[in-house]
Amino acid sequence: MEIALKHEDYKYLKILSDNTIEESVEAELSLPEYMPEILRIVKSTAHTKVNSCNIVGDRITVDGVCELRMIYTAEDGGIYSFSQTRPFLRHCENPEFNNAADVSAIISVSFVNCRATSTKRAEIKAGLTIKFNVFAEEKEDIISLSDCESVEQKCRCIKVKSLGCKRNRSFSMSDAVTLNTPAAFILSAKASAVCSETRKINNKIMVKGEAVVDICYVNSNDKTVAEHIKHTLPINQILEFEGMEEHYNGDVVLQVASTDVIMKGESAGIATGFDVSLVLDAHITMWEEKELTIIEDAYAVDKALELQQASYTFFCPLDEIRDNHSFTGEMSVSGDSIYSVIDSYGELTDIQVKTDKNELIIFGGVNVSAVVKDASGNFSSVNKIFDYSYKKSGDFEGKNIFCKPDVVITSVECKPKNENGIVFSVEMNISGSAFEKLNADVVTHIAESDVPLKRNSNAITIYFPEKSEESLWAIARRYNTTVKAIASENDLIGDTTENLKMLFIPAV
Repeated sequence: MEIALKHEDYKYLKILSDNTIEESVEAELSLPEYMPEILRIVKSTAHTKVNSCNIVGDRITVDGVCELRMIYTAEDGGIYSFSQTRPFLRHCENPEFNNAADVSAIISVSFVNCRATSTKRAEIKAGLTIKFNVFAEEKEDIISLSDCESVEQKCRCIKVKSLGCKRNRSFSMSDAVTLNTPAAFILSAKASAVCSETRKINNKIMVKGEAVVDICYVNSNDKTVAEHIKHTLPINQILEFEGMEEHYNGDVVLQVASTDVIMKGESAGIATGFDVSLVLDAHITMWEEKELTIIEDAYAVDKALELQQASYTFFCPLDEIRDNHSFTGEMSVSGDSIYSVIDSYGELTDIQVKTDKNELIIFGGVNVSAVVKDASGNFSSVNKIFDYSYKKSGDFEGKNIFCKPDVVITSVECKPKNENGIVFSVEMNISGSAFEKLNADVVTHIAESDVPLKRNSNAITIYFPEKSEESLWAIARRYNTTVKAIASENDLIGDTTENLKMLFIPAV
């Protein structure tokens, strides 16, 4: 008996590491002569930019810079800012990285401290948390039998998403912004990017969406007043993507790697506009939908077989998440009554996923902070961590769910509610894929055995089930017959003994 096998590949991403390492950057800020002396430091911020994240052998190297900014008030009652940029370089080693197919680094700011050492100098220090996402492409060989009627098979059909290809691509975009009121200093520049549409063109992918830059700056005519401007840059980018096929579908996640805003003006110290430059990272994952027939067990009634089995994990598609989510909250401020909110910030502190019956819940925390001005003209900073929770209904109950969503804060708005309160609104974009994670023991190899097969000499064997319901497959395999023969002999319709007290097992 010759056993002919058919082979099909099943590929998926294996997480090699999502470890984090800590890094600190610091600088000594020396104010130039034209800037006023420090009266009080209101807020300090850190903004990071990843220049490169490369892997060579078992070592990942991330090279970046961090802009450390101090926002302070002066004797004239105005609000000012000054910053310096510091480079950083960190390594991460692991023997498993030799098999890596994709790597990226996500950097968050854990703390920023700033203190004035004199009226013209300050020390600033920030703690950075660098998270390395390292993936390997795993490939499994799924076998099935081709026209082999003499082999009994216990098969299972599953719909899966098999990895097509995964790539990271970076691109830059820039624009000029004209101001209605002139600017003296930039207090903050925040940007977010969201992909709204993708199209495949041969080995290229067209990405459409938009990037929004939120700039807060000090009015040069009145340095006690801050202005806001939001500028939208349309994204219409074609990226080279070797290895992509037309029938692939997938996810494109955009991440702002760097935001550079430079003042431009007619005279020194007064800007009539900004030059905005962004670098975006496109994280592209393409999948191929397949229907696989896996063999969980097999035997032959006339020959002994050698089987090899392995435990495989399959990712079966359940749902896609492409949604916007918003939530609101309140913060209290001590001291004098609030006159206005100068600037607002929002930073994700956590992203977690759980299920509750038929709901997939994405939840975590957002650190909301604001720079406010009170009725006496004093500036101060307040912050508080708030919880968010997004729910999506679907076929999730009782299933082992795998989901790693991407959550991007697209807007944070704060405004006074009363004398000592602030109301805020946070908007975020949530995207990702939800999978059912199936673990199965799969037959990976079938061949004839040299060991003689022990056959049952009885034409009919009477069997008394030990349990109220037993699998016909297990009984047929034990007595070297077929499920079809047992079902026919006993007039059974299902694949179990169905509470039968006695079963006739025919030989074949």
